[in-house]
Amino acid sequence: MYMPKTATSSEKKMSEEDLEMDVDIEFLLATFSDLSYESISDVYLANNGDLDATIEMLTQLEIFSNEAEEYLPDTLDIGDVPETIEPSTSSAPKQTNASTSTSSRTPNAPSS
Repeated sequence: MYMPKTATSSEKKMSEEDLEMDVDIEFLLATFSDLSYESISDVYLANNGDLDATIEMLTQLEIFSNEAEEYLPDTLDIGDVPETIEPSTSSAPKQTNASTSTSSRTPNAPSS
């Protein structure tokens, strides 16, 4: 007769921790909707699953990000840049093969 496997206390603890992590990350995703799942989970794991520390860190990152935007220019002034460059109009010098530019004579061959 097959007996179903009962979960050990360590398996139950892992399952509870996984569930808690999933709930915490879902909460963080709703709170910080402009951040990706990967970013939020990385910060959460870096804080060893401490929800309060993760919220504090993400809040500081949001504040820093908003302050940095104040100093960004409205446009990038890089001058006039052609949209495409035709390969035949390239101004790069063509490389020559060194063996074709030297004399066809062998350097130490006797002259006749």
